Amino acid sequence: MYEIIRKTLIIVLCIMISKMLHLNVSVYIVLFSIVIATTCYSNHIWEIIKRLLPSLFAALVAVVVNQVFASHPFIIWTCSILYFDHVRRKVDTNLKARMATLPLFIIIFINTFSNSAEYTLLIPDIVRDLVLSVFITGLVASFINHIIPIKQKAQMPHIVSIPVTGSDRLKLLLLVGFGLAFIMINEVVSAVFCLVPLITSAMQPTHDLMKTHSRNKMLSQVGGCCLAIIVSIIFSGTEINIFTYLFTSSILVFTILWWCNHPDKEEGLIHSDALMGFLIPYQLYIGQYGNSFGLNSIFLRAFELLVVLLIIYTTAYWLDRLATKNKKRSKLIKI
Repeated sequence: MYEIIRKTLIIVLCIMISKMLHLNVSVYIVLFSIVIATTCYSNHIWEIIKRLLPSLFAALVAVVVNQVFASHPFIIWTCSILYFDHVRRKVDTNLKARMATLPLFIIIFINTFSNSAEYTLLIPDIVRDLVLSVFITGLVASFINHIIPIKQKAQMPHIVSIPVTGSDRLKLLLLVGFGLAFIMINEVVSAVFCLVPLITSAMQPTHDLMKTHSRNKMLSQVGGCCLAIIVSIIFSGTEINIFTYLFTSSILVFTILWWCNHPDKEEGLIHSDALMGFLIPYQLYIGQYGNSFGLNSIFLRAFELLVVLLIIYTTAYWLDRLATKNKKRSKLIKI
């Protein structure tokens, strides 16, 4: 209970500050606050900010690359793919995969917005909001961790080795590379968040785990959008009242964090991912536009996520079938 209250305060204060400052890109502060609240057990502001520096550095480098090659989107795409391949070669454990996901997503985010005719002029605002989000999250987390000292000891996650073969690297390049190319060419900016499950799925060591991962993401991400729709209808535009928004946000975040302590590990992981799956549309589409319901945007996000996750599941299914057939053929040849 004590730790849940501490984490709730960090997340809720961050999203409330984001709402009051009217940040153009409030998704960063949601992502950073969840990551810091659930994984960082330090009250030193530098230690907290240091956790977020790889994401900040990745965004700044992506902005420079996009500005230098602004007239050559193919070069931007090629640089991104080469970097993705470099990261995949280095990611050989589940812990490294977790640490690599957020910087990769931010690179995709910057690439997509920089190559969109509608949003390219927002890049300075995006960088400003990113820097502000890092410092706000660091200040809020340090403040809360000082007034409510951390009692839970930092638990080292169970490290699982992830094999890195040529086919694993190719799988990541095909899934994420084609996804990024599709979004950049068609300027489907709303679908940029769909590449996160593509990244995490492509890093799964086996096809069975890819299928399980996509199923879990359907429950957490699409389910989070469904919860956001219900909350938006309940709000009925009253979220413009700051106290109503604060109270409702606190109850919802506390409840989901409570569910995260599920005795079943898999269920707990689904609820943990659902926290992000709910808060992103909640903050982007409900908290951002004053008294607008934001239902169209949430429905679109849920639909895009569902389509991408079904593609991932189908891909994993057929890859698994092909691998099984190849094994049977090799056994027959040996006989």
